[in-house]
Amino acid sequence: MTTGTIVCDVTDPAEGHGAAAFASALGMRLGLRVVLAFIGDDAERDPDQALSTIAEKLHADVEVRLMKGDHAEAIARMAAEEGADLIIVGSRAVGFGGRNLRCTLVRDLEAATPVPVLVAPPYTRRRSTRRLELAAYSETR
Repeated sequence: MTTGTIVCDVTDPAEGHGAAAFASALGMRLGLRVVLAFIGDDAERDPDQALSTIAEKLHADVEVRLMKGDHAEAIARMAAEEGADLIIVGSRAVGFGGRNLRCTLVRDLEAATPVPVLVAPPYTRRRSTRRLELAAYSETR
């Protein structure tokens, strides 16, 4: 039984895949419903194809929604419609060694919605195997 909802922005392919994977893992761990959001006015990309590709790669139970309009306003509107408890957006690694994150959408979302916004780490960032082993160990105890 799901107890809440995560809305995850997957509009930007470079940031969206990592955010979707993060949202899916968090949703499964906490028993939350995950809605992948694609905000599209871009005629060059097929939003249905982008959403289905991301959803298939996750191998998880996620919902997908397409909305048009201003990026931040559309995500905020979708979060309100879905009763979201959390919005997850992607980020890009920038700077020397990719140690800084860039996510321009967060500032706009903070002004547009009262829903907390979480910035997912870049998909390219190496995951700590030690941290993952400790998490798996603590779940088996």
